[in-house]
Amino acid sequence: MSVQEAYRLFRDDSLLVNRRYQRKLVWAVAEKQLLIQSILDGYPIPLILLAERPEIHGAGRYEIIDGMQRLDAIFSFIEQRFDYRGAYFDLGQSARARQAAESGSFSPVDALLFLSAEKCANILDYQLAVTIFPTQTEKQITEVFSRINSNGRQLSVQEKRQAGILNPFSETVRSVASSLRGDVSEDVLLLHDMPSISIDSARERQHYGVRAEDTVWIRHGILNVKQLREGDDEQMVADIAASILFGKPFAASKEAFDELYDPRNTEYGRLERTLSAYGIKRLEDEIRTTFSVLSEVIDSQLSMPNGLRNLVRPGGSNPIRTPFYAIFMSFFDLIVKQQKSPDDYAAIITALRDVGGRLKTGRHYTSSEDRVSNIDAITGLIQRHFVAKIPPVFGHGPGLALDFENSLRRSRIETSRYEFKQGLLDLDHDRKWNSRITGRLAETICGIANLKPEVDGYLYLGVADNEDHAAKIQQKDSVTPITIGSHHVVGVDREARLKNLSLDNYVQRFVNHLSKSGLSEPLRSQVLSGIDTVEYKNLSVIRILIPGQKDLSYCNDAVFVRRGSSTERIEDVKQVVVLGKLFA
Repeated sequence: MSVQEAYRLFRDDSLLVNRRYQRKLVWAVAEKQLLIQSILDGYPIPLILLAERPEIHGAGRYEIIDGMQRLDAIFSFIEQRFDYRGAYFDLGQSARARQAAESGSFSPVDALLFLSAEKCANILDYQLAVTIFPTQTEKQITEVFSRINSNGRQLSVQEKRQAGILNPFSETVRSVASSLRGDVSEDVLLLHDMPSISIDSARERQHYGVRAEDTVWIRHGILNVKQLREGDDEQMVADIAASILFGKPFAASKEAFDELYDPRNTEYGRLERTLSAYGIKRLEDEIRTTFSVLSEVIDSQLSMPNGLRNLVRPGGSNPIRTPFYAIFMSFFDLIVKQQKSPDDYAAIITALRDVGGRLKTGRHYTSSEDRVSNIDAITGLIQRHFVAKIPPVFGHGPGLALDFENSLRRSRIETSRYEFKQGLLDLDHDRKWNSRITGRLAETICGIANLKPEVDGYLYLGVADNEDHAAKIQQKDSVTPITIGSHHVVGVDREARLKNLSLDNYVQRFVNHLSKSGLSEPLRSQVLSGIDTVEYKNLSVIRILIPGQKDLSYCNDAVFVRRGSSTERIEDVKQVVVLGKLFA
């Protein structure tokens, strides 16, 4: 298969990546440039292995088993994401690449130097060694992927564990770790969407969707960028999950982690049985909520970079896995088990100052007993600053902040499932209640509910979806927007203050209007019961959960659907019938 043929598959949405066994894009620019050099020199490059599953993905579409990094390097060079010896690929030599640029699929560079027509042709004509593997099950693909990578040096130890087996525990670890990094997505993605969920860094600057320095792992010095790229955050999640499931701190070592992923080992079976009894959703929610609250506490009090590391180990330069584990498990005990909420963030941070030197550590192995001692020491320092509150922080307020961040990031790919509005007031001089907005929001809720059966969606109030609105709000309401991707978090507290309302009364006013909006049942009742307030960096955002429906939904007896980020009313009866069959 020529590079030109492969690029056609890429732009025709025919090359897929299954995140259940594939890692993210990890090649540095220098590695990509070496591959381009090999192609230009006519050297052979390793085999590309694709899986064909027409019953799942349709005819002519392929999952990439081996070669994702190489294909991405080739296609990203064609689309001018990096240069080779100062020269960029000339889009004039590829009609398909030029067409993709003109349609907005990527932005061409304004370069002075381009590769010669001959060299561009040599790249496009280069013959890739491609094998297409027909398969019926994902288990077969995973087995092939595992064998290919079992002895290679490209995958880290934890990546091999995660890629080598698909079971509820490995899936839970992957799902939680993904949400903590901020690269949540569907399991199967198009190859050209992979940059949006891959990890970038200040050093590489490849314009990927997740900047390493923005993750809590890096900004507080818990891990370094290399460790994050190699999946050490997933090992930390596995460590935490195993500790929760077994009811005591996991005795961490390489061998002990290997046992959790080895079906021949008794620990593997015990973990599976315990997870089944505990519940996957419960475990995921508890870890995410604890992480969300802990992040809120440390982010509000500590400056980056390396805020937490500088607090617990002043002057230290190594990652702080041991202190972080103990702090996390202490927060878990207080928040989840005791149902308490942090009451004095500043006092908690003060209590943790220089705590790293008082904890027991081990280079290769940490015993369960030592970890219990560490957790007890942390809890003794901070528990007086936690109190019982109604509602508890678990599942409310700061506990939802992580889910909110992931919604902002995930909306880049799954645009139709998410809607963001700055608030309920007009942005003109009078700042009146917008009398039309509740009706429009109800139509949007209906459209999101009609995307597909039993798929949840979200609507957020307190997020400006363009820079003009964010600038107006900053000027009028003296609120500094928090920018995440293309969204600007501004909160709704400012509108409540303008109308002399408490936040609770502001929310209740919105709920009362939405209850009269004409949404069909059971959608109306489910939406009204799924409204919550997210506390995000001292700003309050209203979250409206739109539960996936089993039947077609209506608003004032009309049917609405989503087209990208727009909501449209369906007038054609035939289209309504077709949509209804989707829910039949």
